[in-house]
Amino acid sequence: MFASGQFPELLNHVRHWLGGFALALVMMGVGAALERRWPAELLQSRAGMRFNVVYAALYMALAEAMRPLMAMASVAIINALGGGWVVLASRGWGALASMVVVLLTFDVLEYAFHRLQHAWPVLWKLHSLHHSAAELNVTVTFRHHWFEVLLKGCLLYPVVGVLFKVEPWIVGVTAVIFMFANYFAHMNLRIDLGRFTTWVNNPQYHRLHHSNRTEHFDHNFTQLLPLWDHLFGTLWVPSKHEWPATGLHDGAQPRSLLGALSWPLRSQAGRILGNARAAHRFAARQTDDHGGHDEHA
Repeated sequence: MFASGQFPELLNHVRHWLGGFALALVMMGVGAALERRWPAELLQSRAGMRFNVVYAALYMALAEAMRPLMAMASVAIINALGGGWVVLASRGWGALASMVVVLLTFDVLEYAFHRLQHAWPVLWKLHSLHHSAAELNVTVTFRHHWFEVLLKGCLLYPVVGVLFKVEPWIVGVTAVIFMFANYFAHMNLRIDLGRFTTWVNNPQYHRLHHSNRTEHFDHNFTQLLPLWDHLFGTLWVPSKHEWPATGLHDGAQPRSLLGALSWPLRSQAGRILGNARAAHRFAARQTDDHGGHDEHA
């Protein structure tokens, strides 16, 4: 049984999760309507979309469950490092400037972490779940491994609290901007931004990052502003009709929700099993060869 103080806390977490998932469903519904009107890729699998929506519910539930741990880790890190090195204004034009500073800081941190996800094998095992989506659309927005939430919440986002003392509402507005941008970037939406294609992350720009063509690998990492790809040499400017297929180069996909939740472990187990099978086949061939030689003799 729950202690008297635990039940209201649990109920609060459930309300947060339900509210967040309801918003996600609305955003996905709006995105899906736009995708049906102006699709970049025709005849995408509805079963795949349903899988992503159900996985999003589990992902958001796990993220909500880890929220207290992430909050404690953030407070501990910020306090240990004497957080709030720079005090940001919260009124008038100063508040707008503060919002820009926070937005740029979050964005460059996201860019740096995203590059690490592609460079470090351990992080790639987690992140490859997101890239395993063979059909890119708005439902892929939450198709991330749940452990990435913990890493970002405990190690990445506290950096902003260490650097700046800022009003929570400014951080909240910035988070809303990133939320809308994240849905938009993953849409199966054929839209031509013309000269603005490399000004803000968008469906075509981000699709190249998800491309299964080798020439597109390790490009267009940005979360919001392609500025960082410009500065750090990872920019790929899409041509007008460049809408490549997406997914992992080997076509690997989770076969179930459990497979998605345990994606890094299952992929490792698959490689071990594959190596074991290869060794078994090699040993069997060696035995057959020896047997043939003996008979011949």
